[in-house]
Amino acid sequence: DTKYREYQTLYEQANEWSNMESVIIGIDLGGTNLRIGAVTPDNRMLAPRVMKSSIVADAKNPIGKICEIITGYIEQNQLENVEAISIGVPSSVENDKETVICTTNIRNRAGEVVFSHTNMAKDVREHFQIPVFINNDVNNIMLYDIAANQLEEKKVVVGIYIGTGVGASVVIDGKPLEGKNGAELDIGHMPYFQGEVECSCGKKGCCECYASGWRLQEIRKKYYPDTDIKDMFTQHKDERPLKEFIQACANIYAVMATIFNPDTMIVGGGVPEMKDFPKEEFEREVNKNTGTDVMYYGFDYLYSREFVGKGVIGAAVFARRKLRPI
Repeated sequence: DTKYREYQTLYEQANEWSNMESVIIGIDLGGTNLRIGAVTPDNRMLAPRVMKSSIVADAKNPIGKICEIITGYIEQNQLENVEAISIGVPSSVENDKETVICTTNIRNRAGEVVFSHTNMAKDVREHFQIPVFINNDVNNIMLYDIAANQLEEKKVVVGIYIGTGVGASVVIDGKPLEGKNGAELDIGHMPYFQGEVECSCGKKGCCECYASGWRLQEIRKKYYPDTDIKDMFTQHKDERPLKEFIQACANIYAVMATIFNPDTMIVGGGVPEMKDFPKEEFEREVNKNTGTDVMYYGFDYLYSREFVGKGVIGAAVFARRKLRPI
């Protein structure tokens, strides 16, 4: 299939690649999958691997397990010139770009959050003796999407990615928006008015309770247990549960569009990238609920394309920016 051919091409490129070329190891540690790859200075991803994030979540020493995975990857691919390691996590990250604030979507078998106010970079750096950077995974994916779509000159770019949870990133005049501590744009846990559904973060009524991959799974289990998750929009997009789900997703984008008056809204994540996602209905709902003044000027929609290496390459781009700031 297409993904297999994509992987095969990347592996063939890796076999032809000289170890004299420096690389950055990029890791995209998501709520479901961990992706790792070596990224060259011209942003080619070589020798990608994908595994379940639960391998890290369920380990007795999660950071030790990450080091073990990286070590195995380096040895398997005979890497000799690794410049840095860069890890994207589904969480806010303090402005030191080392400390994970709280990965609510990565939990162990006991249901405990794996990384909470944890300096993840310190132990990895001490193990490998090279620079290590931690960043919010959506910020990394945004860096990839902006570069891949030549959006560097846009004044305001807003990206919202609905996957297992909901993540957002905002780039203004080429610089990612940062809050006082790094906890900005945690919109997955922005409450819906009078929402009562309990969220994994401990609050009630968060956006992720109504617009996320795990919410889509709940809808499937309740209404369409015989439908594969990948076929949900193909078979049921015109039915009330899916229409309400699309409205909930659109509401998040409308709020962000109203706040930031963007040039471009990037729509991404596993949910919008699903087969037969109803883009026209989604955009209609976003436009309907966005503030009148913003809609007077409008904005462009850009749909992030499914690609296994987005977070991996974005992590490497982030590391290079930190190593060689402009």
